[in-house]
Amino acid sequence: MIIESMKPDWKVASLCLVGALLFWLMNALNKEGYSARLAYPLQVAYDDSLYVPTSPLPRQIQASITGNGWDLLWRTLSLGNQPITYAITNPLHTKFINTASLTNLLSDQLKETQVNYIIADSLDVSFERRVVKTVKLQADTSDVRFPRHFVISTVINVIPQSITVEGPESAMREVPNTILIPLPKKISGDFDERLAIPYVNAPNVNATAKQVNISFEIAELLSPPPGSK
Repeated sequence: MIIESMKPDWKVASLCLVGALLFWLMNALNKEGYSARLAYPLQVAYDDSLYVPTSPLPRQIQASITGNGWDLLWRTLSLGNQPITYAITNPLHTKFINTASLTNLLSDQLKETQVNYIIADSLDVSFERRVVKTVKLQADTSDVRFPRHFVISTVINVIPQSITVEGPESAMREVPNTILIPLPKKISGDFDERLAIPYVNAPNVNATAKQVNISFEIAELLSPPPGSK
């Protein structure tokens, strides 16, 4: 009598294993009492017409939460997480975001989940008054060297002639009422270039223009000035 060897059916075995794992996972996730660390989106609200942050505002908070396995999985995957809004009414006197207030806000948002505590990382804030000023732009030709006997022969065109600059009060103190635009040290012909405007690239400073166009023509004097060789 010949007994044929039975080959294992790995496909069936795999399906059984997957099914068992899914059953165990679904049963486990239905239980209560799981804890997890949750990164939750945060929106800081303040009067941005009067104040400007001098450091990046936090975009999310880290919280320890406890609840049903399915709900924690849903939350940690960031599915359906609407940002909580933290309002700052007195920015000049606010140096950090209150974690107790955040806990209450998050608890109201996640009613089906227990919020244990907020992890107070990177919750410092800093604000200054927002200052807006209009400044004039002027070409600085004091250090320019032209070819011998050549001078500027036309009006110096500066476009735009003025810009509006806004930013935190401390930075705006450094911005003069008239910004002098430095020109190249040597100019050998008619000039028409776009140049960077100083001061407006400072952190947290915004301007209606970052560059200015300056143009003019030069011409040789008909006769050398007295005392020239």
